[in-house]
Amino acid sequence: MQQLSELSRRTGVPVRTLRSYLRMEFLPALPEYDESHVRRVALVRTLLDVGGLSYAAIRQIVQLIDTSRPPLHELLGAVQYALPARGSVSHDQEWERARDRASRLAEQRGWRVNPENPAWHTLTQVLVACEWLEQQDLLRLLESYAEALERVVAVEVQLLRAQPDAESAATSMVSGTVLGDVALSALRRLLHEHFSGTHEDFLDARERFSVTQGHRSSPAQPAPVLSSAEPSRVCVDGERPHNRRPGG
Repeated sequence: MQQLSELSRRTGVPVRTLRSYLRMEFLPALPEYDESHVRRVALVRTLLDVGGLSYAAIRQIVQLIDTSRPPLHELLGAVQYALPARGSVSHDQEWERARDRASRLAEQRGWRVNPENPAWHTLTQVLVACEWLEQQDLLRLLESYAEALERVVAVEVQLLRAQPDAESAATSMVSGTVLGDVALSALRRLLHEHFSGTHEDFLDARERFSVTQGHRSSPAQPAPVLSSAEPSRVCVDGERPHNRRPGG
């Protein structure tokens, strides 16, 4: 057990800030604190600094954890719905067409998602922008994105289920969502360079992701694991694709 000053030392959060957590009911007022409160401080800091949540949203999540010990699905829903979402809601014909397209994608892939999930607004806004910019190729890529992300998210949820408690799961969920989005974007850009190294690479990637009009992907299967003994594919000029620079 430890006092507030020791909790401050363990977490790196000033005592003054911890006292504000007490006032906002993020932490209970106790004479001593233990490891569970170290994890609680980590959760609050993640929700504030990484997730950008409001104090009211954080209080709601903390109260949910303290009062009901919710199952993972309910806890993650509370956290995810509290995260800031991009995109504003409209009700014109373009918006409704885009929203229907997003809904059909989820239905065809067998996803069960609450219609109130704020991510619907973000995805719909993206689809509307694609229509404005006449980016039909990007629209046709949606199913490929969905198929690839099913595999990623399945692994993420397994890792969340392995967390020892609700605070740890919520902390991992927020940091994984915010930082994971950035990581996925960075990896995507690296792979753009990799696959654009030769014309053959580009065609191979196009074939594997089935970028065709009206294509319907089947539910995701586990990705094949390559043997370490399997030789890497080499370009016709003997240079490996990942060593080439764009335009090289």
